[in-house]
Amino acid sequence: MQTTPKASHATLAIALGALLFAAGAFAQEAYPDDPHGHDPAVTHADSAGPHGDAHAQDAHAADLHGAAAHADDHGAHGSMPHLPSALTFLDGYAWVPPAAKSFMKDYKDPIFSLFVALVLAVLFVALSRRLDPRRPGRTQMAAEMLLGGLYSLFRTIIGEDARRYTPFLGSLFIFIWFNNLFGLVPLGHAATSSFANTTFALGGLTFLYVQLIALKLNGPKGYLFHMAGSPRSGVEWALVPLFFPLHLVGELIKPVSLSLRLFGNIFGEDTLVATMVLLGAGVSYSLSGGAWFVPGLPLQFPFYFLGLLSCTIQALVFTLLATVYIALWLPHGHHDEAHGH
Repeated sequence: MQTTPKASHATLAIALGALLFAAGAFAQEAYPDDPHGHDPAVTHADSAGPHGDAHAQDAHAADLHGAAAHADDHGAHGSMPHLPSALTFLDGYAWVPPAAKSFMKDYKDPIFSLFVALVLAVLFVALSRRLDPRRPGRTQMAAEMLLGGLYSLFRTIIGEDARRYTPFLGSLFIFIWFNNLFGLVPLGHAATSSFANTTFALGGLTFLYVQLIALKLNGPKGYLFHMAGSPRSGVEWALVPLFFPLHLVGELIKPVSLSLRLFGNIFGEDTLVATMVLLGAGVSYSLSGGAWFVPGLPLQFPFYFLGLLSCTIQALVFTLLATVYIALWLPHGHHDEAHGH
């Protein structure tokens, strides 16, 4: 009978403990004013007695206070539930300077984006020093499979020139993918769940990259000719005043649509997981009879698999649309070669 290594048991225990801790910790953050995890609004409402109106007002005030505190913690997310991150717990320590706490709240998404970028940089630099074409390791084979698959996908859309654009498009996919996945890690945060701080910047960066490629490959005259709809006949030239504004608006809408699509899906996924964590914490508290701290039921665990799929799909969709935008601006000869004409 084959036995499981101790390292596998330890990894499984850590993963399970992290899931339980995330649920229990979120219960404490959801009801910070009560050490037993009660919702102060519910507590006051239940004990109203004959003074129902006065206690109802107190409960409403406490509810507003809790919602305001929660909104301050999550910034643009408003009152939607979200799991606490590492920065959330640092905010609760007195030894952290107030200026640092304010900075962490205001720049939460850039901090996590920078952290993911540094992790990826260290990972790939370390991998580049261990490359061995004769004896590739598992990590090298996984990286080759990932990058090779991305290149094959880009080549199908763009053609032989895909190698020129693979560094940008591949980096875009990996960066978005890891940012999406980091929201599923306990004490982590998906920076791509923020439109103003992350996804709009990614959409704007992609827009500028595509426009620079279009100007470089087509020249200013070819660029304007393409924006006019590539007119050939007299009727097409007569419709240029109509087509040019439409094409211009379409180009400006592309980065916004890319940003909103990625933001909406990742934000919804994080909200769903957080809602299940909150529900599991509430059920666990009810079953425990009001214990001060009890790990929440991991009701969010099945949704992690859905999150893994959603994170990958959204990163792939963003990258594929960027690839298509590049292909649309390629000269017609390159575009025809890419499609085998």
